[in-house]
Amino acid sequence: MTASLLPPRATSVQELLQAAAQLFALSLLKCLPVTMIATLCAQLPNIYWMASGHALTLMGEHDATFDALTLIGTTVELWLLAAMMLRQRALAIGAPIRGSVELLAALRRLPLIMLHALLALLSVTAGLLLLIVPGVYLAVCYLVLAPVVLFEQARPGVALIRSVQLMRPLWWRALAALVIATLLFLFGAFICVAIIGVVAGVLAGNGPAFVAIQTATAVAFGALFLVFLTALMLVLHSAANSSA
Repeated sequence: MTASLLPPRATSVQELLQAAAQLFALSLLKCLPVTMIATLCAQLPNIYWMASGHALTLMGEHDATFDALTLIGTTVELWLLAAMMLRQRALAIGAPIRGSVELLAALRRLPLIMLHALLALLSVTAGLLLLIVPGVYLAVCYLVLAPVVLFEQARPGVALIRSVQLMRPLWWRALAALVIATLLFLFGAFICVAIIGVVAGVLAGNGPAFVAIQTATAVAFGALFLVFLTALMLVLHSAANSSA
């Protein structure tokens, strides 16, 4: 990343958030359409489930179509988010933007991305089930997992260890930056919920219209958060490497 986006050896939470906010602002318009498609793909099983007359439940049973849409939606989401991260990095270093090149490069790394995503999920889940703290520790360390897989050409499995090694010196600052960013976006989400509540009163008796507005708002807001989150991941990866 360029010095204008990330000061050398950035160590403070404020510097990390400022650098992420700068990259977010720089890349928002160029990345938001891709992220909205990715977010919509991730919501495909939920949209199907609600459209078929079912209520969403966290641990409820689902049919084969729901499971298939979950797999397809997650795969496409990871692919598009990887392509978006490549675009953000190109914007940060002043490289040219080539959509087809980014999509192809992300597609080539997709099997490794999916493998590491599964391994990360399993290890975090195991850590949470054991003592909670190890799971939280690994979850923060894995914030740089996607950049490691994309940009460091790490061998399968090695990227997990590499992420822990990189994030160990920055762990508390990364956690603080993530918590602050999440709280800010949650505050914005509460405002959106309040606005949707007003719209619901206006559209009383028009259920489909309200559901459409609610879904569109959720997709748009989720896409905004993902653009910032990937920007923060890139900043953390760059900061961890500069501090190594």
